[in-house]
Amino acid sequence: MAAMHNTRRDFLKMAGMGLAVPISLRTYAAEPQSEEYVTSDFFLRREELTLKFHHSGAKRRLSFAHFKGTPQEWKKLCRDRLAELLGFSKPSPCQAKLVRSTEHQGVRIEAWVMQVDENLSIPAYLLCCHAPARSNRAVMAIHGHGAVEPCVGMRNDYHHQFALRLAQAGHLVLCPALRGFGPLGDMAFGDDRTCLDYWRSERGRQFTLISDAFLYGKTVIGQTIEDLLRWEMWLSDNAGFKTVDVAGISYGGDVAMTYPVFSERVGRIYASGTMGSFEGIFSRCYNAPAHGIPGILNWMDRSDIAGLNAPRPIRLHYGELDTPGPDNNSASYNETVQPALAELRAIYKAFGAESQVSLRVTPDSWHEMDIDDLKQFLAN
Repeated sequence: MAAMHNTRRDFLKMAGMGLAVPISLRTYAAEPQSEEYVTSDFFLRREELTLKFHHSGAKRRLSFAHFKGTPQEWKKLCRDRLAELLGFSKPSPCQAKLVRSTEHQGVRIEAWVMQVDENLSIPAYLLCCHAPARSNRAVMAIHGHGAVEPCVGMRNDYHHQFALRLAQAGHLVLCPALRGFGPLGDMAFGDDRTCLDYWRSERGRQFTLISDAFLYGKTVIGQTIEDLLRWEMWLSDNAGFKTVDVAGISYGGDVAMTYPVFSERVGRIYASGTMGSFEGIFSRCYNAPAHGIPGILNWMDRSDIAGLNAPRPIRLHYGELDTPGPDNNSASYNETVQPALAELRAIYKAFGAESQVSLRVTPDSWHEMDIDDLKQFLAN
């Protein structure tokens, strides 16, 4: 929770308010002591400017409400455009190896590493109790900003160890580390000349993992979706699970809505702290850029992306107190949620599945997972 709510203050420190500047950046030639300077009173101040800039006029050309064809035609065209904007490519299966395992609170936790190619391997944790309640379904647990380890039980934060709690409830759970976080915080860690980091860095947050991907027509969320599909294929091929339910919070909630669009195995979707409009979530709610998709509002919004999952059951969750404010950089329960929910329900209605969309707002709760509601949803 603290990491989510301190982002703005951390950024201001990084930008120069209280941040120590390295000596190498402060070195300059000595100046003549007698030289005079233009006084500061001369220079223009922001109070003398008009600074109410914002982007507007999103076209949303492929939003369901604007589409004149059939729901099935909309789904294909919108899905194909989304794949293009994400820079998404259908991945091939990859091999993974078990590194180590442990027992914790009645759950067996296995640490696996998948080799994507010669330059990249990615980690995930497989959790199960001794007598799983279901033998035909698994759960993909997707963490948000922070790290994967708290989901599995290293400490408690806004995830509330939901991967561990689901395993204790009888689910087999796969909890992958996502690009840009935890052990994947610097994707070029093995190259001393390069820094492709995101959430945590000794050099400050420049989000180079995001900006570098944009230069190549890629997005980090698109590449993360490819990783999750690789893990999904591995689960199916090695553990025999044909149906995968999905649960995620915050950025993990964004991914939980988007990755199933490209999957044929996903059953149920639980998305916490997400699904309001893209418009304003960066400038107004001060979100970090992991879920940024260049040009997305020219074609669609988050309600359309979620609607591409119709007719799968989808549960949206928010904390009642997770609203915009100077100390909340998630602000997922904002004024765009209800209009987006209405758009989502309209899409599901067109597919004859309006009853499959549900909403839970947890009273007196912030940006955090509701474990009881999650377990109840996945038990159905």
